[in-house]
Amino acid sequence: MIDINENTIFTLVSLTIGIVYGIIAQRKQFCFSGGIKDLILFKHTRRTASLIVAITTAIISTQFISYLYDIDLTQTRYYININYLFIIIGGSLFGYGMMISDGCSSRHLIKLAQKDKDSFFVLIALGIFSYITYSFLSNYSEILNSYSFISFFKVENSFSLDYFVIGTILTYLLYLSLNKCVNIFQCWDGFLIGLIIALVWYCTTILASDLFIDISAQSLSFVYPLGKIIETFKSGFDTTNLIFLVWIVLGVIIGAFISSLYNPLYSKKLQCDNSQQNPPKLAQKILGGAMMGIGGILTVGCTVGQGLSGVSTLSFASFLSICSIYISAYFTAKKMQKSNALIACFIFDFNKK
Repeated sequence: MIDINENTIFTLVSLTIGIVYGIIAQRKQFCFSGGIKDLILFKHTRRTASLIVAITTAIISTQFISYLYDIDLTQTRYYININYLFIIIGGSLFGYGMMISDGCSSRHLIKLAQKDKDSFFVLIALGIFSYITYSFLSNYSEILNSYSFISFFKVENSFSLDYFVIGTILTYLLYLSLNKCVNIFQCWDGFLIGLIIALVWYCTTILASDLFIDISAQSLSFVYPLGKIIETFKSGFDTTNLIFLVWIVLGVIIGAFISSLYNPLYSKKLQCDNSQQNPPKLAQKILGGAMMGIGGILTVGCTVGQGLSGVSTLSFASFLSICSIYISAYFTAKKMQKSNALIACFIFDFNKK
């Protein structure tokens, strides 16, 4: 008889969450950078609408769980020892990197599962520079913060944004993005991914406590765990580095791969002909991956880690981070468009019925 202990159960739960996320993201090609490309190239807002639905759902469901189980989200990494300068610089680097590499960290996991070889190299670069940056900050944070200019932007505790302010902004953005939507259920991917964010908060607080698992309260994020994967190989496969989020990353790849077998439209083989365009070369994409690794650590997360998980806590630092990422990505995309380097191989618009 197989002996299943608490750690095994928790690992299986995290793997399952990753698989479900991977299936959803592959099925609908959920993507932050893709939403920007759709908006600039075609004025299409379907993926942007799914993103806003995901953010809204993540906030509502996470705040509900926080209230129901008395979870103090202000004690998470999105609030404590925040340096706003690093948040802005890191977000800007990440936004630039995700556009020139053609996808954020979570997007490249999906593309890897769809047999995109370029994404493999992007993820390797992202993981390596995530590991290097995290190690550097861990060893030299006191020295960095000894400089008055840097320490000026550091706060012991960030603050929460008001429900009414966030609700008003998201309602307006949702209205703009859904102006061509016949049926809001076309954004079901955003709704489910938003619920996954709250589910992971539940797992790392209530479920972990019930199973006597020692883990900090957290939700989905992809930059740091990719760095931990690199550390795992560097350490000679030390399994202590296979943390909760690493199993989710592996689950995402598995889920996206399974989904791609039944949803092959977005495979590398079926991508459009861009021979008349000037897309980024592999070396540029790898550079983009490196910048995402550095930026993701500095800004304490990626588009999912800050844009969904962090924002769900209503932390001001998280909103500052995702705004920095989005603004940097948008202007990078506009610049790429001028040089005919911004490509989109598939059309993501609302169905007409």
